[in-house]
Amino acid sequence: MIMAAQASHTLFPPTTDGGQEAQPQPVVVAVSGGLDSVVLLHLLAQSAPAWNLALHVAHIDHDLRPASAGDGAFVRALAGALGLPFHTVRLDGAALHADSSGLEAAARTARYRFLCATANNVTPPPLVPIVAVAHHAGDQAETLLLRLVQGSGLAGLAGMRPVTLLEDTAGGARPVRLVRPLLAAPRADILDYARRHGLAWREDESNADSSRARNLLRNTVLPELARLNPDIAATLARTATLLAAESDRLLAADEEICRRLRVLADDERIVLQLAGLRALTQPARRGVLRVALAGLASAARELNYGRLDALATAVGAAGGHTGPHPLPHGLAWSIVTEFASGARCLSLHRGDALPIPPPGPWLPADWRAAAGAVELGDVCTVRVEEWMLTCNTLALSALPLDWQHNTDRWTVYLDRAQVGTPALTVARPGMKLAPLGMGGRHKQVGDLFTDRKIAQPLRAGWPVLFDEANGEVLWVCGLAQSEHARVTADTRLVWVLNWVRVTGR
Repeated sequence: MIMAAQASHTLFPPTTDGGQEAQPQPVVVAVSGGLDSVVLLHLLAQSAPAWNLALHVAHIDHDLRPASAGDGAFVRALAGALGLPFHTVRLDGAALHADSSGLEAAARTARYRFLCATANNVTPPPLVPIVAVAHHAGDQAETLLLRLVQGSGLAGLAGMRPVTLLEDTAGGARPVRLVRPLLAAPRADILDYARRHGLAWREDESNADSSRARNLLRNTVLPELARLNPDIAATLARTATLLAAESDRLLAADEEICRRLRVLADDERIVLQLAGLRALTQPARRGVLRVALAGLASAARELNYGRLDALATAVGAAGGHTGPHPLPHGLAWSIVTEFASGARCLSLHRGDALPIPPPGPWLPADWRAAAGAVELGDVCTVRVEEWMLTCNTLALSALPLDWQHNTDRWTVYLDRAQVGTPALTVARPGMKLAPLGMGGRHKQVGDLFTDRKIAQPLRAGWPVLFDEANGEVLWVCGLAQSEHARVTADTRLVWVLNWVRVTGR
């Protein structure tokens, strides 16, 4: 048997639910008309009743060969003979040739986009969309050799997997389960099966074109290697399976280290302890960085060894606060200090996002562009995204008994008589503050940020209370208040400002 019966549960998860009769699982079978895909379709058609599968035949005409229209007609007739729904698309061959990614890559992208869209269309929720393709052991051997020549790492040399999840392939539709039922089957067994069952198929004349890398491997390299090992294709396929197991083992280890080093993670960034990263060996650091980047953008899994190794080296050597430095797929990396703990961290983040979330209120670019500065009254409120600034004026005697021991960095008490025309704004070049406790000596706001280890990207939107009447900085919110406006025994009215988060992030 070239496709074992037990493969049904591995490749096609059962759809039974609590003893209820299950609806059939739709499976889109990619059929080019060649030997391998015809055998796959025949095998699945024989097994479909027992496995509760509802097959759909999908054919892609890449418009790259004069005979391609005949292939489509052949597959349509084959689907009709089996009583199966038929789905097809004709691509623009000229556009594929002109694509900057190269003909083969462009054809593959377009092919899987159609297959995944079809699977989503024919599969009702909550079932998982499934596409079946006819890759076999010979294809696996070619994949391993091709990636070896290209310089792939362990994950690449693992070749194709029996089951792969394809994400974001159909405009945000559900992820698609790509299955390869014939992956362990030698080509000779597939050919023998077709002959025993009297199957007809189409020959693709372009398979003889050895200017294509896979054809060169199939027609020249593998036959030469077979002189050293007659079972070379099966041997390489087994090697890929072994490498896949090793790759999975290392990936699990890298994921565990990544979890241990992770300070925070959200849709925009993953922040890791820098000291822990630097304690790792270079290979382990590469692995953890690959895991972290893949958590931000699935395409980042494809980052090549050179880029990952350069990133691992740069992270190990970077000093101070640095970044953002661009990475592929719209990502970036920065060295920052985590506000609460003061620990230095590596942030892998979207290029248009802050490397670390603000620890409190933050004035975003659109607010700064629209408002610039907002004058504040004795009693008022200002809403900035999920934060609210409340201002009240109270008699000194009305303050809480413990006001002098205030531990809330986002609350401040100022002598109202010492405040002229206050405004909420952000730090500007040359701004100075006379911090409380420094005897009236001034300090550049930029130096205060540095002393408090505020990451450079956060400084642009950090809220500052500024007195427009005399140019005095009254409060760098959350960090330091001015000596000039401190509350004393002579204070009669106290201006109380308090930032409160009013909605979750």
